Amino acid sequence: MMGGKRILDDAQVDEACALRERGYSCERIARHFQARGIAITRGSIAWLCLVNGADLPPHLRRPQTAPAPGIAVKRGGHVMRTFTAEDDRRLLALEAAGLNYSEIARNLDRKPNSIRGRLATLARNQARADCLERTLP
Repeated sequence: MMGGKRILDDAQVDEACALRERGYSCERIARHFQARGIAITRGSIAWLCLVNGADLPPHLRRPQTAPAPGIAVKRGGHVMRTFTAEDDRRLLALEAAGLNYSEIARNLDRKPNSIRGRLATLARNQARADCLERTLP
């Protein structure tokens, strides 16, 4: 793990993901673990679910809004650049070439965690599109 000591063990991560797929909010999942004495935030739950591919059932998903591609936005105490379509194309090409998160990050002048999160977001978006395609006549 990149950030240090893990908050949840593998079984707890599986449990959190299962709760998310049953429709629990990230806040509710965090409270579930907090009631058991585990100090975890809604944001940590959201990240775990994202990188593990756990998503809400389709009927509970809200439309996604995102800042315009390629602009800098402030998140917490730091500024981040959103990804453009060209960034995504390069990111996917570098991943397909077998580069790891750190190597891709250096190529795109990003942090490795940003790369990991973006790849997970692209995978989630593709899974949602595939799910929608399967439900259309």
